[in-house]
Amino acid sequence: MDKYISSENDDFLLKHNLLGVTDEESLMEAEALTFSLRAAEFVRKQYEVSSFDVQSFKDLHRHFFQDIYPFAGKFRTVQLMKGNTRFCQAQYLDSYADRIFKALAAEKEWHTLEEAAERLAYFKSELNMLHPFREGNGRTIRSFLHEYARSKSIEWQYDQLDRTEYIQAMIRAVTDPADLQKLFIETISFIRQS
Repeated sequence: MDKYISSENDDFLLKHNLLGVTDEESLMEAEALTFSLRAAEFVRKQYEVSSFDVQSFKDLHRHFFQDIYPFAGKFRTVQLMKGNTRFCQAQYLDSYADRIFKALAAEKEWHTLEEAAERLAYFKSELNMLHPFREGNGRTIRSFLHEYARSKSIEWQYDQLDRTEYIQAMIRAVTDPADLQKLFIETISFIRQS
């Protein structure tokens, strides 16, 4: 896994998974399988985001990871880093999340795709820096923002993103969101009203 500078998170996941998996490769496979089954429910609308508040965000994470991690839907209590990126300190998660979700609630209608791309890049970057869960942040944030964009009449085809380009844009978005905005503009469109 080696997602964080410290191997402590990987050790924690191996010691605290609901399936009793004890090696990293098997855990990655089990996590991918359990996530894909829950994500399929989400895609088929058998599970829906009820609103765009912090509780719905936690509930979405719980839905995706309930079969593998006992901490599904719960904010972390430890510090996490990935490469040179230090995510929100654990003691500030609630206040930072409160600020982000208040901004989501106050967001006005988007009139152009450029405006939508700018705002989606902003919220994607902010939620990424929040990074509130021990595991599964990216998948939860993407799915949550996909539904949020739909609520604003925008379809985001994140399955069309080049993974490497996307990861690099996310890293750069900490200081400059231009590349992330460009990726959004390439993968969003207005939903046609019938």
